[in-house]
Amino acid sequence: MSNEPESNAIRASVAGLLAWLVPGLGHLYLGHRARGMILLVTITATFWTGVAIGGVRATVDPQERKLWFAAQIGTGGNTIVALALHRRVEQSLRPEETSDYVAHWLSADVGVHYTGIAGLLNLLVILDAIVRADRSLGDRRGREKPAETIP
Repeated sequence: MSNEPESNAIRASVAGLLAWLVPGLGHLYLGHRARGMILLVTITATFWTGVAIGGVRATVDPQERKLWFAAQIGTGGNTIVALALHRRVEQSLRPEETSDYVAHWLSADVGVHYTGIAGLLNLLVILDAIVRADRSLGDRRGREKPAETIP
C-alpha cells in the first residue's frame, strides 16, 4: 500500500509526458481509446494544417516568433518534427535566398496561429491526462473497499 502514491505519481507523469510527446497518446496509455484518438487527430491535424497554410519556414521559427514558439512546443513531437524540417529547409538554401525570403504575411500569421492554438490546446490535454491518471487509480481503490467502510 505504501507504493500506491508513488505508482500513482509515476502513472500520471508517464501519461503527461506521452500526452506532450504525441497529443492523445497519454489518453491511449490510460485506456481511453476513443478520447485519445479524437485528441490525436484533432490537435495533430490543426498543427499540420497551420504548417501547410504558413509554410514550414515562416510558421515554426524560434528565432523570429519566440512567444508563438513557446505555445507551439506544447504539441511536443509535432513541433520538434516541424522545427527539424524548418532547419533542413534553411540549410538547403543559398545565403542570398535566405536573406530575401519574405512570407506572405496573412498565410504566415494564420499558420502560426493554428500551430500556437494546437500547442495551447495540447496543454489542456496534458493536464486532462494527468488528472485522469490520478482519478482512475482513485476510482479503483474506491471500488475495492467494502461497502460498510464507505461513508
